[in-house]
Amino acid sequence: MTPEISQNPVWTEQNGYSVTSELFLDLIFTSKCSCGCPFCIARTKSYAEDDFEAWKESVKRAFCTFNVRSVIILGGEAAEDPRFEERMDYLKPYLTGCSVENVILTTNGIRLRDQTFRDMVLHSPITSVNISCMHYQKKRNDSVFRGNTLAAQELSDLHRALVGSGRTMRINTNVWRGNLDSPEEMAAFVRTFSGMAEAVKFSPLMETGMFDTMERVTEFTRGHAIPETEIRQLFDRFVAGYADGNVRSNDQVLGFLDYKEIFLSGQRVLLKYGQVEDKYDREKIVPTLKLYPNGALTNEWDFRKNKF
Repeated sequence: MTPEISQNPVWTEQNGYSVTSELFLDLIFTSKCSCGCPFCIARTKSYAEDDFEAWKESVKRAFCTFNVRSVIILGGEAAEDPRFEERMDYLKPYLTGCSVENVILTTNGIRLRDQTFRDMVLHSPITSVNISCMHYQKKRNDSVFRGNTLAAQELSDLHRALVGSGRTMRINTNVWRGNLDSPEEMAAFVRTFSGMAEAVKFSPLMETGMFDTMERVTEFTRGHAIPETEIRQLFDRFVAGYADGNVRSNDQVLGFLDYKEIFLSGQRVLLKYGQVEDKYDREKIVPTLKLYPNGALTNEWDFRKNKF
């Protein structure tokens, strides 16, 4: 699969849907988490109970029906799933097939301190690890996550281990009022972690209706999300003030999402503009699939809508 900054999907008609040729499959292993971020969309009033047999059948259906090119393993905190290793074992023949090019674990990284778990990841079909990190000061990051997050040296050591096994690492962060909400703070974040990841990615904290089917957006998000027009202005000021050389842009990622790619002091930085899946018709368009632990396979953030 081409990198997200270069992605221009081709759409095909399939079973009444318009489906992207480079489909992302989000595997939500669990809604449980070892942290307590105040904006977490996985902190729902109810969540999909585990039905492993139904989940396995949906895995078969997803890979047999659709051209899955990237798999993203999510939670909650996916590493907290007691079936993590069992799921990975079942997925292995699908993830090592010729069509799947990226297998990405998105995690807060805390369980990767466990050498046994880390070794399992390093010997699995996972090709990349995305570490969620909300601030360049560990004390501030711990406060957001309400947990003991990885220190910069731990992130550096993890990156070295991943690269040594032929894998990559990305550091993901969110921008909201009071957190990395100036070009100077964004630059400080990048410089703190420079060289510790193949990319640093900034995304806006989203106030959106797309999650209302599970739980209303938290009051924290309502009070802290920066409107899309202001996010664009903030990111554009950051690009103007700190980009080294050329800026690459793409407004066709998944067909509706704007990205910019810059380099700051040699570190690759991705900027995700805009609010994500409110921008497409979920009844007709399938840019991504979500598979929940109860076996629900859908293009919506709702484990009760088993569409496919």
